[in-house]
Amino acid sequence: MTGAGRGIGREIARAFAAEGARLVLADISEEGLESTRAELAARDVEVLTVLADVGSESGAHQLIDASTAAYGVIDVLVNNAGLWIIKSVEDTELDEWDLQLSTNLRSLYLLCRRAIPALRAARAASVINLASMAAMRFTVPHIAYASSKAGVVAFTRDLAVELAPDGVRVNAVAPGPIDTQGFTDDMNEAEVERYVSGMLLGRMGTPVDIANAVLFLASERASYITGVTLPVTGGSELRIRPVM
Repeated sequence: MTGAGRGIGREIARAFAAEGARLVLADISEEGLESTRAELAARDVEVLTVLADVGSESGAHQLIDASTAAYGVIDVLVNNAGLWIIKSVEDTELDEWDLQLSTNLRSLYLLCRRAIPALRAARAASVINLASMAAMRFTVPHIAYASSKAGVVAFTRDLAVELAPDGVRVNAVAPGPIDTQGFTDDMNEAEVERYVSGMLLGRMGTPVDIANAVLFLASERASYITGVTLPVTGGSELRIRPVM
C-alpha cells in the first residue's frame, strides 16, 4: 500500500491490520512511515516498510519487488499516494503539473504493471485506487489534481476489463471532503463550522470512512464488484445553490 505515512493511508493500514493482514507499506516520508510502522508493530502486526517515491519507476518497482520477495503473491494492492496543489491552470507551473500527474496517476500504471504477475498468482486479488470527488465535478481550482483523479477513474475501469479473465478485481474509492491534516489548516473555527453546516449529513468525512470503503471493496463481500468508482462523499456532490 502506498501513502501510508499519515491520514487516510495510515487509517487504511490500521483497518487491514485489524483484519489480520500482513502489510507492506510505502511512503515518501520516512518520519511518517516509521510512525505508522511503530504503531502497528506495537500491536504485533506483521509489517514491512519501503521508503520510496512510487511516482518513479525505481520506487514503484522497489515496493512491488519487496512485496513479492516477502510473500510471493499480492492479494490486495491499495494505491493511495497522492498530492494536490490548489491553483488555476494559468497559475500551475509545468513542474507542479508533472508532479501531481506523476504521483496521482503515473504511479498507478507503474505499480499495477509491475504487480500483475503477483496479482494473478493470488487466489482472488483486488486493486483499490484512490480517486476523488474532484474527478466527477468541480470543487476548487486544482485542475492538475482533478485531471489526474479523472485519469484514475478511467484507469480503474479499463484495468478491470483487462484483468477480469485473471480473477483480479479493480475498483476505486472517490473521497469527498475528508477531515485530514491540511484540509482545514487555512480555515478558522467559524469558517470550519460554516463549511460543515452545509454538508448533507452534517459532518465532514473521516479517514475511517474511507478505510471502511477500501476494506469492503477488498473483501469477499464485494466479490461481484469490479470496474467501479465508489463515491464516499457524504452526499457533498448533491449540494446545490438555490435557484433564487
